[in-house]
Amino acid sequence: MYKVLIADDEDIICRGLAGMVATRPELEVAALAEDGEIALEKAIDTRPDLMLVDINMPFLDGLEFIERVRAALPDVLIIIVTGYDDFAFVQKALQLGVADYVLKPVMEQSFFEVLDKAVRRLDSMDTSKRYIDWMERWVVQNRPKLIDDFLDDLLRGRIDESEAEKQMGYLKIRVPVPYEIWILHIYRANEWEVLQEEAGCEAAWYPACREVVQACFAPYSEILCIQTEEGAVAVIAEVLSGQQRGKLERALMDEVRERLEAELELARGQGESLAGAADVFRTAMESYKERTHYSDIVLRAIAIIQSQWGDSALSLGSVADTLFVSASYLSRMFHRETGENFAAFLTRKRISEARSFLKDTDMKMYEIAQRTGYTSQHYFSNAFKKAMGLSPADYRKGLLERGGAG
Repeated sequence: MYKVLIADDEDIICRGLAGMVATRPELEVAALAEDGEIALEKAIDTRPDLMLVDINMPFLDGLEFIERVRAALPDVLIIIVTGYDDFAFVQKALQLGVADYVLKPVMEQSFFEVLDKAVRRLDSMDTSKRYIDWMERWVVQNRPKLIDDFLDDLLRGRIDESEAEKQMGYLKIRVPVPYEIWILHIYRANEWEVLQEEAGCEAAWYPACREVVQACFAPYSEILCIQTEEGAVAVIAEVLSGQQRGKLERALMDEVRERLEAELELARGQGESLAGAADVFRTAMESYKERTHYSDIVLRAIAIIQSQWGDSALSLGSVADTLFVSASYLSRMFHRETGENFAAFLTRKRISEARSFLKDTDMKMYEIAQRTGYTSQHYFSNAFKKAMGLSPADYRKGLLERGGAG
């Protein structure tokens, strides 16, 4: 129900308008006022959705009243009540954002036509407000995943500098300029621990790595970090001095070995603008791949995933057969060297590609499921929601709204 305030210095008109408003079930007369000052006080107190205001009122005239109400209640809908002689004032009032006007003497038919239009507009505003509220809650609930999404797009060159700045404002994050991009390969060297993680603890591996990385960077810079589709941890940080960088690298090595019982290999690049982030990342990744000590078996397995992720028949077993090794051996080697198991690596690649389809195409959900290697839309939706925290449909809906808001 919408609240209505009626302000007119003629009591008979004020009560007549109130009577007509009361016939509408969507509207409730919240207050009556006989002059501008009282109307302003009651408006601030009751916060109405709709106001019917005489343009000529004592103590505070209609135009000044509208200006002051607009400052206090910018979303209120205002309809002015005026005589033919005041039409010049009507034009000024419309410039101040008044929704409509009613001429005196007030005729029921014309009044209800204006009122119907006002109710439709209030309904539209209410729907928009509810959707905005929903979007705000959606952003709060999914902010970590949205940040990961943004970083992936930035580092892969899927968005330009203007879009990047818009999304940073939307997500309330900052990429320092200039910046450094660090690529960290954290992997378990102990085969027994790899087997233990395969038994059910693997899901905690990346969060544990991220926690260690954030703690090590904390004395030097705030950071943004993401797990890449190659299995590395990518970090965007402020540019450090040579001395700071050396201390940080030693701290990372020590903490990774002590807290994660793992090994660390890293690469780094520096950028001067958001527009160059993808090039810096690509160069750092090339260096990372040159330095990362993957065995030939694991390198070949990764290459198969990168080229055949859309094949629903692709699995640990099929890749092991292609490479002429046992599935258990490939599983151990893959997890030990990349830091995650084969299935998680493949799923992350497929979800990354699905996100691109959701953003850049109007493909149906079942089509995206087929293209990304899932045997059914239901299976795809479950995997996507588990990875991203929301369904593919809600993800696309959120993208559309974010783009529309910009």
